[in-house]
Amino acid sequence: MKIEDLKSKSYQHYIEKDFLNTLFFNKRVPLLVTKITDAAKIKQKLLDVYGNVKLTAIHGGAETEIFASELQGEVDEICVDAIPLIEAKRFDFADFVQIMKRLRADDGCEWDKAQTHDSIRINLIEEAYELLEAIDAKDKDMMKEECGDVLMQAIFHTEIAEKEGDFDYADMLTTLCRKLIDRHTHIFGANHANTPEEALGFWNEAKKKEKKYSSYADSMDKVPKNLPSLLYAEKLQKRAKKSGFDWASVDGALEKVLEELEELKSADDEHRREEAGDLLFAVVNVLRFYKIDPEMALHDASIKFFRRFTQVERLANERGIDMPNTSLEELDNLWNEVKNDENNK
Repeated sequence: MKIEDLKSKSYQHYIEKDFLNTLFFNKRVPLLVTKITDAAKIKQKLLDVYGNVKLTAIHGGAETEIFASELQGEVDEICVDAIPLIEAKRFDFADFVQIMKRLRADDGCEWDKAQTHDSIRINLIEEAYELLEAIDAKDKDMMKEECGDVLMQAIFHTEIAEKEGDFDYADMLTTLCRKLIDRHTHIFGANHANTPEEALGFWNEAKKKEKKYSSYADSMDKVPKNLPSLLYAEKLQKRAKKSGFDWASVDGALEKVLEELEELKSADDEHRREEAGDLLFAVVNVLRFYKIDPEMALHDASIKFFRRFTQVERLANERGIDMPNTSLEELDNLWNEVKNDENNK
């Protein structure tokens, strides 16, 4: 793209310093960067933002068409032509929003246009759990994909809200940024935190003021009731602890587990479900004292059970054992064999 062609259009103009410090660019219009002193930094920024696009490098009035990866030596200015969305090599938040708006435009995707907050509600939960699976697996490629899927759900809801006139992207981002600034009083305010615990304490104090909790029960009421049950129980107990309503030590919590277990054993049909819940709630209390995440503890136990059961079934098949028609004692022997084998590795 020749410089005279660029200047006959609408274009974005940055001097080197501003270009290097800018996060997002409108790649649908041409770009001009002037007063360049460090071609290497400009090259890296272009590759990060645009990818290896073709550009025009200007030095001493001479114009040369090259790819971004070839940029080197002395350069005074560079210009990049507008890049259609479908031809982009790199994308940013603005591109993401543009794609979502295109999908939900009047002539967009019929499925995307038909969605509501309620219809895609469960998708967020599913995507969040898929991200957790990627984190647990330490799979970086999977994490990259699943982080995007979680972000897409937030953007999808924002796009729906904007279409309905409830709030827009600027409202959503303003709320988020304001919260981050207001709650990090040890960064943007006068407080000072030397430990993660102190930082969390300042966050919680700022949150308490922001939410205007009128009581401890009011604070509990703000805990999302759709959380997984073990996590919900743990959060309620932590809120109760702040009021002083908690065991002095884990011993009291352990005794409560035994008490609830006896009540479950003696419960009639009408009250058995209630007593089972009380037992689980008491167990969460114990795990909280031991600083064990109840959700992850149960998850890990379930994964371990699945792994060992798979080996039990494998052994049964190898030895010609018909599991449904075999005594529990014999199956338990296989289980212990698998367990001992794991422990000896």
